[in-house]
Amino acid sequence: MANILQAKTNVLKILADPSRYKILEILSESGGKLCVGDIAEKTGCTQSAVSHQLSKLESAEIIKPIRKGKQVCYILEENEQVNLIMKIMNTLNNKRFYYKN
Repeated sequence: MANILQAKTNVLKILADPSRYKILEILSESGGKLCVGDIAEKTGCTQSAVSHQLSKLESAEIIKPIRKGKQVCYILEENEQVNLIMKIMNTLNNKRFYYKN
């Protein structure tokens, strides 16, 4: 039971970090795979900082790496966890969520 509860809260912890949230937005909006350098450029973070966050997302099975020569690119996994995260992000990105009449 404790492991299930931990797994549930881990999904929310992923979104709680602004850097990871931004990376997920970028990957979602790209519609394809992005390499670490591209993600770093779009976030304004260093490649080292981006790699650290990508490692956490990969461990949580939110993204998966794809080797492209010497580069490593990432795409979103296709699973229920990612579907839930995308639904939460879509809700949070809806302006009506913040401004109620």
